[in-house]
Amino acid sequence: MKWMVVLLAALLLLPVSTYSINKAGHGMEENFTATTKEGASNEISAGDDTEYWALLVAVGIYANAPDMDRPSMLSEVKNFYNTLLVSSMWNESHIKMITAKNATVINIFKGFRWLAENADENDICLVYITTHGFPIIFDIPPFDEADGMDEALAAYRGFLPFQSPWSWEQLANPFGIITDDEINFMLNRINAKGICFIVDSCHSGGFNDNWSYSIEQNFARELIKDLQGRNRIVMASVPEEDVSYGSFFSHYLIEGMEGYADENKDGICTAEEIFRYAEPIIREETGMEPQIFDDYPGEMPLREAEFPPEITSVEGNETGKTNVTSYYAVTASDPEGDRIKYHINWGDGSEETTGYYDSGSTATISHVWKKEGTFEMSILPIDEYGARGNEYYITLTMAGEYEVDQRQVEQEYAYLINDTRWLAQSFIPSVENISKVELGIIAWESGYDVEVSIRDAIDGEILGSTSKIIEPTDDWEMQWVMFNLGNVKVMPGQQYYIVCRSSKPDWGIAWVVGNNVYEKGLFYQSRNSGDDWSPVENVDACFVTYGR
Repeated sequence: MKWMVVLLAALLLLPVSTYSINKAGHGMEENFTATTKEGASNEISAGDDTEYWALLVAVGIYANAPDMDRPSMLSEVKNFYNTLLVSSMWNESHIKMITAKNATVINIFKGFRWLAENADENDICLVYITTHGFPIIFDIPPFDEADGMDEALAAYRGFLPFQSPWSWEQLANPFGIITDDEINFMLNRINAKGICFIVDSCHSGGFNDNWSYSIEQNFARELIKDLQGRNRIVMASVPEEDVSYGSFFSHYLIEGMEGYADENKDGICTAEEIFRYAEPIIREETGMEPQIFDDYPGEMPLREAEFPPEITSVEGNETGKTNVTSYYAVTASDPEGDRIKYHINWGDGSEETTGYYDSGSTATISHVWKKEGTFEMSILPIDEYGARGNEYYITLTMAGEYEVDQRQVEQEYAYLINDTRWLAQSFIPSVENISKVELGIIAWESGYDVEVSIRDAIDGEILGSTSKIIEPTDDWEMQWVMFNLGNVKVMPGQQYYIVCRSSKPDWGIAWVVGNNVYEKGLFYQSRNSGDDWSPVENVDACFVTYGR
């Protein structure tokens, strides 16, 4: 049997079947005085000279296996980092973050060593890892698994290149994974008052089809059992396939730390409180059943409560002209009445941060777009103590010499395109000439092209067409791609079709769609190169037409 063999479905973790808390008896609590922003004190369970240390690891992208990439992991680890730094309990020099290509086995080991060298018996350590996880079908020394299987987490080189047909022996790289025994060894080297270990491990791709559900159910419980220890808290979440992109566990733990988990209103969010906050929400929204082992005496404080601000309204036009100033009125409120500033990404490569505004007041922001096209603008509210709210996104289209005519920019998911899978979107123009069409495209393989044509019927005459090779982005972000059609004559008020196809037989490109939001047209698909078409209910493609 090869060392590298993994479970046939090991790469997709399903939620465990029961929620368990193993809480040890409460010991004597020492006192730690945390100064809040108002200058008040809060008595929490820690020592007078307690320091806080954190190792935050998010893999998110994987060598040799781009299908395993999960951008949400990289987003959440940044949110985790920023949320900790809002608190006076945390210092930037006490947090090490390892992400993406840097998240190799050796670098993660070095991160654990950094913790062991810096933390002492008075300190609290937080270890957060988000990546793919899976059981492996053997138990390596010290042969401590009752079920004969160790658990493993994938580092950056955790997967070998996929082959066709897939061979399960070639999925996991034995030199690119970290086992539960190795993690336990590294945690045992940390001489700290308390350790909180959080793992948000998920995977998708349909690999569970040939594997026993009961084995996957046990992953989180087995991982927690193997990592439990004195003065240690271990939390784990195992998302199902259909929620693996969401990083729900991380998201709600972070939300709880902001202050929403503060059950006793003492101004401190503990590890136990954030789990108790997140678990019922995750269970209800996703069916996942997070796990916890808790052997820390009392409750482990992680952060002072500092609620983030929230944008309540943004007013302004979603379409405009290039080289003309566009204005937007932004209103936000902070639960504690703190002042708010805004960091704005205009979507064209430029960013800026405003000054502070009173909570509930309106800020006027403005920008000039130099280039024609559609842009994803984001506005991030930040209060005066560094607490960050949710980003507010607006999709804007700026026209140059032409006018924006028809437009659908809502984004939900995407439909694949290749040489036999064609897609189409009908629309009704209000202009006499269509000069350009802009589409929302996702590309994850190099060299894939998209041909766009305008037709008077879905299988009718081609009035204009063009093609373009779409290069992929590192994180699979949607791109707004402009296709110049010249001057396509159309009749205002009559129906026309945007038809898309690729010359490539494989999968590497897709057209992004929204949920039935364009009233003047329908979305269609053909699985036989346009010979037969069928409408897709409740779907409209992302597109913008320009003309005059």
